[in-house]
Amino acid sequence: MIKGTPATKKIATSTPTRINYEVKELSSTTWPDFEKFFAKHNGVQGGCWCTFYHHQEGRLLKEGLERKDAIALNRKQKKALVKRDRSHGILVYAGDQAVGWCQYGPKEELPRIDSGRNYSKLDLPPDQDRKLWRLTCFFVDRDFRKKGVARVALKAALDSIQRQGGGIVEAYPPTSKEGGSWSLWFGTVAMFEREGFKAHAKLGEKHLLMRKALA
Repeated sequence: MIKGTPATKKIATSTPTRINYEVKELSSTTWPDFEKFFAKHNGVQGGCWCTFYHHQEGRLLKEGLERKDAIALNRKQKKALVKRDRSHGILVYAGDQAVGWCQYGPKEELPRIDSGRNYSKLDLPPDQDRKLWRLTCFFVDRDFRKKGVARVALKAALDSIQRQGGGIVEAYPPTSKEGGSWSLWFGTVAMFEREGFKAHAKLGEKHLLMRKALA
């Protein structure tokens, strides 16, 4: 487990809609909640189970697996990563039901970003003094969208990163809605700006690299 990460962290949070949410870190303890939430949505994003950015490349396609087998393998791999404390994220709850999710982690845990066509073109010298963190995925249950869930998840992720020593936090929101609802997996420019993120570089024509320093 990354030093400073509580196995389970509950934070009561109120939104402008007056819904009280709680947040918990993804862990072996909360895995059943994560599993139930993602299974309800068929593994999310075509059965990804939020494993895409854990891998340097799309090896499942290269292995030629049937779709149902690939989805099952994604779930199995995610569970194994959680067990080894190599996958981090925030679950947002309404009552005892998980309704939202944000994946975050250090660079080494989410290497797929580095091989992205637009990201790899950027001249980003490493900062030897500060750890690099990434926010790669947001997902909210349809019944709870536009009710502040993603913002709650983002705040909790930043709080967790802060407790773990901070560093530079990256996000990759779209600059338009041309990509449809799928593009909102990355969050929005506005939600990151509200939390103090600044535009750092363009990622092609449709995305922005944003960063925030946490002491």
